[in-house]
Amino acid sequence: MQTLTLKQKTHSHGWFILINSIIAMAIATRYFTFLPEIPTDILGLSFLLSGTFSQMVLLASIVGLVAFPALFIKNKKLRYGSQALVASLGLAVLFIDTFVFAQYRFHINAVVLELVLSGQVVSFPLTTWLMVIGVVITLVVSQYVLIAWLESPAALTQYKLGRKFAIITFFTLLSTHGIHIWAAANAYRPVTTVKRYLPVFYPATSTSMMKKYGWIDAEAIARQDSMKMSHKSDLSYPLNPLQKEVVDKPINIMFLVIDSWRADTFNAENTPNMWEYAQSGVIFNNHIATGNATRTGIFGLFYGIPGTYWHAFLANQKSPLLIDRLQELDYEMGIFAAAQLEKPEFNQTVFKNIPNLRIKSEGNWPSELDKDLTKDWLEWYSKRDTSKPAFSFLFYDAPHGYDFPKDYPHRYEPMLDEINYLKLNNDSDPTLFLNRYKTSVSFVDSVAKQVLDKLKETGDLANTLVIITGDHGQEINDNRQNFWGHNSNFTKPQVNVPFAIFGPKINGQMLDWAENDLTSHQDVVPTLMKNYLGVTNDIKDYSVGEDLLSKSVERNWIISSSYSGYAIIEKESILEIGATGQYQLLDKTNRPIKDAQLNYQHLQEALDQISRFSK
Repeated sequence: MQTLTLKQKTHSHGWFILINSIIAMAIATRYFTFLPEIPTDILGLSFLLSGTFSQMVLLASIVGLVAFPALFIKNKKLRYGSQALVASLGLAVLFIDTFVFAQYRFHINAVVLELVLSGQVVSFPLTTWLMVIGVVITLVVSQYVLIAWLESPAALTQYKLGRKFAIITFFTLLSTHGIHIWAAANAYRPVTTVKRYLPVFYPATSTSMMKKYGWIDAEAIARQDSMKMSHKSDLSYPLNPLQKEVVDKPINIMFLVIDSWRADTFNAENTPNMWEYAQSGVIFNNHIATGNATRTGIFGLFYGIPGTYWHAFLANQKSPLLIDRLQELDYEMGIFAAAQLEKPEFNQTVFKNIPNLRIKSEGNWPSELDKDLTKDWLEWYSKRDTSKPAFSFLFYDAPHGYDFPKDYPHRYEPMLDEINYLKLNNDSDPTLFLNRYKTSVSFVDSVAKQVLDKLKETGDLANTLVIITGDHGQEINDNRQNFWGHNSNFTKPQVNVPFAIFGPKINGQMLDWAENDLTSHQDVVPTLMKNYLGVTNDIKDYSVGEDLLSKSVERNWIISSSYSGYAIIEKESILEIGATGQYQLLDKTNRPIKDAQLNYQHLQEALDQISRFSK
């Protein structure tokens, strides 16, 4: 059999890249289905088409370059296998990225991989992993057959299309970057908002050159720049040193927090135990978490400021003033979380100064972790120094993983046997998904009952301020846009969480705030500092929230954030802003509002909040 020369193998490999470029383009069309609407203007449509073509060719070429050393392998089967494996992994990652983007509207990156592997974004069942492995194996076999056919040699390879394809690619690249240079200099959103729909896509900008020739909308650019998320590490927190008065008898304080908890599942039927205890206090129905993900939701709960400050506080490893004040008052600190506290890095931020921090719970499943943290808290609470006040943080995880023990009796049927995200689409029945979710919430209610009952049995309930809430919500395709989970938008299912507060000084009849008033996690810190921990400063010195025990404040908007952006949530709209300042004005179902005008007063007030504590 004739041995191919390196030139012949390179020629076949070029066709291999070309065909995989076309396959990648076909896969990339899945991203288009998530666009609010396909651009109809010539610039937007041209950018979408040329950008997709050139980007997929570029990605396929990079994968082909990685596989190129395989051409020097003399054994044909080993050579084909190496080329097929590299190409298959590239296509598989692209294909899986379309599923990630479908549910979260962001692409696979190092941070996402880290969070997925640690179970912080979503936990995948075995069947999902088996499906992924099956897809990769199928791709490898198909790619092996393809490269073997191309080297046979196939009749197709006799056509000299390489130069023509390269010319087309060159002009699409030129068109893509040229359009984006102009669009970026003029904040032309039909183009600048499209770019986030393609993975690893960084089209060129040249603001200085465009400014030199006067081809720039300076006002629009300045407005966009002002909305960027700041990653400055210099902090001014608090703005002024805390002024304190003596607290004669500090009360016990408990945060009972449930990961991924929807507000509509906190009720007498689904969570009877927590609901019954909450009746002695106040339940706020319109409570917005400071984030649609754990990092920003917990951050805002403990710091009383927007989650946009996360990076700066992590860089400085700055603990929250709330924790500092509790320790100053000699509180016994009981931190009990189901999921580990290292990703996100709460051990370097929120709980930085907690000695002998309990990093994680023991168990193989979220429900086992929840049982373990409850057991450990009960043991800690029984052995604590009762001469000191106690602060407890219990962070349950079962609803995040839709998990509950196999023998748990209070089930909602019919339900999914397991959550396989690769099988979910916009036509999937949400009822089966929701029933499993509600069962997991019900399970947490059953273990939380042990905690609350312990307070009652010891006589400590009357002297304990209890806050029951979630770190963020959980969407189950409520808006019919194929969102299953969190950290993907700022609609009610993802940011509206339960919030109940009961204990000393909490009297619903005397409270000026009404149960349907707009409240936020940002309100927790100032409420505690002013009414229980003896801090007399103006709240603005250390928080952007309000005191829920003082006179109510009429709010027209609230801020919430994600891993890569933030949103100004108003009564009728959501202004979603990316890390670079690009924005979309959306309705309450996450759909674009056409010809809508920004409320610049609310925007300016929000910009003050996200910059107030930066130097």
